[in-house]
Amino acid sequence: MRSILNRLASFRLQLLSLMVAIGLWMYVHGQGQGYLTLEVPLQVRGLSADLVLVNDLPDRVKITISGWQRRLREFQSRSFFIPIDASDISSPGVIHRTIQVSSIPLPSGLRIEKIRPDRLELQVDRKIHRKVRIHPIFELPAGWRARGVRVEPARIELTGPEVWLGAMPEVKTNPIRLRRLGRFKVQVAVASPSGKGIQLLNPDQQVIVTGELVQDQGRQNEKREG
Repeated sequence: MRSILNRLASFRLQLLSLMVAIGLWMYVHGQGQGYLTLEVPLQVRGLSADLVLVNDLPDRVKITISGWQRRLREFQSRSFFIPIDASDISSPGVIHRTIQVSSIPLPSGLRIEKIRPDRLELQVDRKIHRKVRIHPIFELPAGWRARGVRVEPARIELTGPEVWLGAMPEVKTNPIRLRRLGRFKVQVAVASPSGKGIQLLNPDQQVIVTGELVQDQGRQNEKREG
């Protein structure tokens, strides 16, 4: 009888030890499996300096990760991005890229379950430099107009995708506001181009606009007749 009791006591100790071990193991590993969904920023890397992207890529990619809950909580606080390798692109065109799971840095015990989108389209064009005409923009009182207008320099150099920059005839200045009739000479900046991916080669460049501010003759005649 005593032998049976000893065996039961030993079994209970072993069972208790096993339960404690399982409890510790589950605590260390986050108390079970779970899932985590994150929106992770994209970053295109390695694209040649004479090429440029002309289409809009999603700012972020949604990924679903599974693994131990404790590790998921730790991973959630990290900051990282998903790299898109474009170093092999050497000419303009449309290139498709599949997001590689191996490019996402995950600690052991976690795995990627889903990526959306998992495939991207890169529309690549050649980057060019081109000088275009500068068009002065005036904001004047009603019935006034500027004549004999000159801009120095008359053209400014831009850089951007060939598909957009090749069709751009001009850029505008920031609004010029004048409140006195007669000759004028003002310094003004060129407005940022509106075309996608097009930039001023020298964004700080100022231009000089000269001319004469006069009252519109047609307006004067209308006032006299009135």
